Amino acid sequence: MNIKQISQGLLAKFEQCRLVFWQDTDQEFVSQLDELSLNDDSEHSIEVIRLDDLSHFQVKERIELLEPETPFLLYSTKAVNKPERDWLYDIRLYAENFYADSSSMVLNELGMRMEFRPVVTQHRAFFTNKSRVSRLKKILPNKANKEELQLALIAASLKVESPTFVTILQQLIVELASIVEASGSLSEVSEADKLFSELKKYNLEEPFWHFAKDTVGYELERSDADNEEHTQLTSGQKLQDLVIKLLFTECYQALQNSGVSNSNPMLERFTQQLLPIELDDKGQRKASNTVNVGMNSSKRAMSVNIVKSFRESRSMAHAYNVIAAQVEQEFELKNIISLIKDPQQLYSVETFEYAEQQLIILLARNINELDQVDIDNIVSHRLTTHWAHSKPNYAAILNAIKAAKQFYTLKQQYIDGFNYDSARAMYQAYEKELYLFDAAYRVFYENAIKVAHNGSDILKKTGLVSDIEALYVDWYLHDLAISWGKLVDDESLLENWKLPGIPNQYEFYSRQVENVFQTTQVQKIFVIISDALRYEVAHEISDQINNEKRYLSEIQSQLGVVPSYTQLGMAALLPHKQLTAHLGARAEYKADGLSVHGHENRQKILAKHNGLAFKSSEVLNWTNEEGRQKVYDARVVYIYHDQIDAIGDTAATENQTFKACADAIVEIKQLIERIVNRLNASRIIVTADHGFLFKSSDVVDSDKTTLTVKPQGSVETKKRYLIGQNLPKGDYYWQGKMAATANLHVEEGADNSDAEFIVPRGSNRFNFVGGAKFIHGGIMPQEICVPVLKIRELDKKQQTKHAKERVSVVPLANPIRLVALADKIELFQASPVGKDYLARELEVWIEDPEGKVVSHKQKVMFDITSQSHEDRKRSVIIMLSGTGFDRTLSYKLMMNDITQANRPNLLQSHSVIIDIAIEDDFF
Repeated sequence: MNIKQISQGLLAKFEQCRLVFWQDTDQEFVSQLDELSLNDDSEHSIEVIRLDDLSHFQVKERIELLEPETPFLLYSTKAVNKPERDWLYDIRLYAENFYADSSSMVLNELGMRMEFRPVVTQHRAFFTNKSRVSRLKKILPNKANKEELQLALIAASLKVESPTFVTILQQLIVELASIVEASGSLSEVSEADKLFSELKKYNLEEPFWHFAKDTVGYELERSDADNEEHTQLTSGQKLQDLVIKLLFTECYQALQNSGVSNSNPMLERFTQQLLPIELDDKGQRKASNTVNVGMNSSKRAMSVNIVKSFRESRSMAHAYNVIAAQVEQEFELKNIISLIKDPQQLYSVETFEYAEQQLIILLARNINELDQVDIDNIVSHRLTTHWAHSKPNYAAILNAIKAAKQFYTLKQQYIDGFNYDSARAMYQAYEKELYLFDAAYRVFYENAIKVAHNGSDILKKTGLVSDIEALYVDWYLHDLAISWGKLVDDESLLENWKLPGIPNQYEFYSRQVENVFQTTQVQKIFVIISDALRYEVAHEISDQINNEKRYLSEIQSQLGVVPSYTQLGMAALLPHKQLTAHLGARAEYKADGLSVHGHENRQKILAKHNGLAFKSSEVLNWTNEEGRQKVYDARVVYIYHDQIDAIGDTAATENQTFKACADAIVEIKQLIERIVNRLNASRIIVTADHGFLFKSSDVVDSDKTTLTVKPQGSVETKKRYLIGQNLPKGDYYWQGKMAATANLHVEEGADNSDAEFIVPRGSNRFNFVGGAKFIHGGIMPQEICVPVLKIRELDKKQQTKHAKERVSVVPLANPIRLVALADKIELFQASPVGKDYLARELEVWIEDPEGKVVSHKQKVMFDITSQSHEDRKRSVIIMLSGTGFDRTLSYKLMMNDITQANRPNLLQSHSVIIDIAIEDDFF
C-alpha cells in the first residue's frame, strides 16, 4: 500500500472526526510516518502524536484541554490496553480508527466497520479484481452486517444483481436448468460443479451452504442410518439435491393444503423418501433416495415460497419447467400422483406437470359426478396457475371441460325434451336460453380442436368429444328439429312466415334504421352485416360489449328469410319497397328494380337513401381523416363483414368454423371501436344475413335427405336448399313459396317469378357434392333466428350509470386469525357475476404493520355466477414466510385487483392476527 493511499484514507477519516487512532501493531509504517501528506486544507493542520513516546495523561491534556480544535493522528505500534488500564479509553469511544492493512483499506473503501476485517481476510482473493469490487459496491446494502456482506460477495461473484439468498439460489437453478436441458439429465455433476467455481475461488462455498441451511433448513451433510460416516457430496450434487427437496416439499405441502390426509398412499410415498443421500459406484445420486420434508415449519414455508416465486417468474418459468420435468421423470412421480382419485385433492398442486394432467383426467372422467359450481371453481382457479399460462393447451382443455359441463347441466334442465305450445314460444325460448346449447357446443369444440392440433387426445380418450358430439347431434339437434318441425307443420308457418311480436328480416331497414331517424335526433347510422353471424355468437359480442362501460348493447332478433342463405338475406336487409325474384340460370333478386347482387349494386341501392356501402377491410384501413371524409355526407353506412361464412362455407376450411366465430367476435368489436373512435358514430347496428348449423363429426347417410334426381324446375341446388318453380312436394322436406317466407313481390305479366324452395326437414342436407358440416338455408332456429345488436355510445353520465361494478370480495372472518404457517382464509364474493357485476381477479398476501410482505402472493379468480351464497365462497391458502410472528400485532390481508394487468388496484386491507402457538406444527 503506497503513502498516497494511506494519506487519502486518513484524510477521509478526519472528515468524520478530528481525532484518529492508528494502531500499527505490525510496525509496517513506522519509517513512513513522517512522509504522510496530511494537509486537509482546514485552518488547523493535522498534528501527529506518537503515543508510544509520550505519557497518555499528557496526550489527553493536550488534545482535550490545550488544543481542543486541533486535529490529531494518534499513532501507536502497541496493542490497545484493556479499558480499565487505558487513559484514552473515553476518547477512543468517540474517535475514529484507521487501519492500513489491505483488509482495512477494503473496508474503508466500502465504508464498513473494521469489525468485518476477518470476513474480508477470509475472502481476500475476491478483492483482487476491480470489476468485482465495483459490482460489490453497487449491491452492498448500507450499514450491512456480516451476513449481508457475505451474500453481497456471493452475488457479485455470480453476477447476480440482488444480494439475497433466494435470488442467488434462483439464478443458480436457472443455470442448472440450462445444463439439464443440454445434457438431458439432472445428474450431470461435473457441469453442475462448475456453477460453484467462482465461489470456490473466493472461499464462498461454505457461506453459501450455511445460508442454505439458515434459509430452508438444508443440511450440508446427512448421516446414514447407522449414524456412521457422513455422505460427502460435491456442490453440484448438493444443488441438485436441494432443488429436488424444494420441489418435493412444495408438492407435499400443496397436497396437504388440498385436503390430502397424511395417511394417503401418495403422501406416504413422499415421506418414505426421508433417507440420506446415497451415491452409486459412478458417483451419481441414487434415484430411489431423496429428502423432501425434513424441515421445520418456517423453513418449509420458505421452501414453498421460493418454489412458487421461481415458477411464477416470467423470466424463470422455462427453467422451472425443465427442472420439474426432469425430477418428475427421474423419480417416476406419475406413478405416485396417479394415486390421487379426487380432483379436489389436486386443486392446489402446481409443482409437477403431471399433477395438471391427472387433475384434467379426473375432471373429464368424473364430469357428471361433479357439480357445475365445483367444476367452474376448479377451472377458474387452474386458469390462473402456472401450467395454464406456461402451456396454453392446458387452458384450452380446461375451457373445453367447463363448456362440456355447461352442456350437461343444460341437458338436465331439458331432460323431458323441448315442449312448447307454439312456434312463437319455442322461438322465444331459443332467444332466451336454448341458444346456450349451441354456445356451449361451440366453445367446447373451439377448444377441443386447439387441443387436438397441439397433439393431445385427452378429450377423446376420456370420451368427452364423442359424448358431446352425440348429445349435440343425436339428442339436441334431433329433438329440437322434431319439436320445431311439428310446430311449423301444425301452424302452417311456411304459408304465413310470421311470428307475433317478432319482426321479419325483410322489415329490417324500415324498423331498425328508418324508424330511428323518425323518432330520435340521430343523424347517421352505421350497419355492420356479418355473413352467417349466428345469434349465439352475436350474444357473446353483446355480453362482452356490455362489460365495458362506454357502450350499451341491446340484443334482439328477427325472423330470417327462407331459404336462409346469403343472397336472399342480404337483399332483405337493404332498403326497399318491393323485393322480386328473377329465375334464369340462377336466382337473381332485385330491390325496387335494382339488382342486389355484388357490392356495386348494393351501393347503388343505398345511394337512393343517402347511404354508402363499404367492406370491413376498407374501414379498418382508413386513417381518421380519410374515414371521416368518406362518410361525411352519408345518412346510413352499411359495412359488410365476412369471416364466418367465408371459412365455414368452403369444404377445405369448414372445420375451422368455430375458430372463425372467435375471430369474428374480435373483428366486429374492433370495427365498433374504430367506427366510434374514428368516424364519430353514436349508433351502430350489427346484424346478419342468416345463421348456420355445424356439426364437428363427419356427415353420414342419416344426415342426408336423398333426392334421386334433380327436380325439374330447379334453378339453384345447394346442400341445404333448392330454388326454382313448380317444385315437387315430399315427406322428407318442406316446400314453400318465397313470396310467403321472404315477402317477394309477384306481379303477373312482369319478368319476376313466383319462386319456390325446398329445404330438408330437421338438420339434414341434400345429397349433393360439397362441404357438409357447415350448412344453412333451412328453417332451424340456428339459421333463422337472426341477431340484431343495437349499440350506442354513452355519455359520461350514462357511462357511470351503466358501468358494471367488479364484484366485492370480503373475508368471512373479522379479524382473520391464522394459527399455522399454512392456513386457510375464507373469502366471500358478495354478488354473482352477470347482469350487474363483473368478475374480479385478486392477488392476496399478508403484510406486517411496517408494510413488509410476510407471505407468498396468491392469485384468486372471483367469477362465480351462482345465486347461492354458499357457492360464492372461496378458500385461499396463505403461506407465511419467516418466524417470530407476534400475536399482539395487527397484520394486514392485502388484496390487489389484477383483473386488468396494466391497471392494478389495491383494495381495502383487512386485519389479521397471527397466533402460531408451535411453529413446527405445520398445517
